Amino acid sequence: MNTNVYRAGALCAGALILCAYGSDAMAQDIDFTKAEDAGNQVVAFMRGPLATIAFVIALAAAGFMAAMNRISWAWPGAVILGAVLVFGGPAFVDSLRSILS
Repeated sequence: MNTNVYRAGALCAGALILCAYGSDAMAQDIDFTKAEDAGNQVVAFMRGPLATIAFVIALAAAGFMAAMNRISWAWPGAVILGAVLVFGGPAFVDSLRSILS
């Protein structure tokens, strides 16, 4: 027989053994408080006053340039979409959590 068949069989057997006896390793409780704190700090920085000022300036510049036919109107739309995603992101995540749970 082909050696690839033997390798695939060995791989499947190993996967079955890990699935059967790996449940003890998955029973551990992992503390993610430091990762959550770091993520919350990043989100707070992204939604802070500096981000608000940056989005206002970006929207004003993109709108002015689009009004003067220097760039496409897709650029101000992209800036608005980015602002909605940054500032509305936590609300989207909370609604998804409530829907999926």
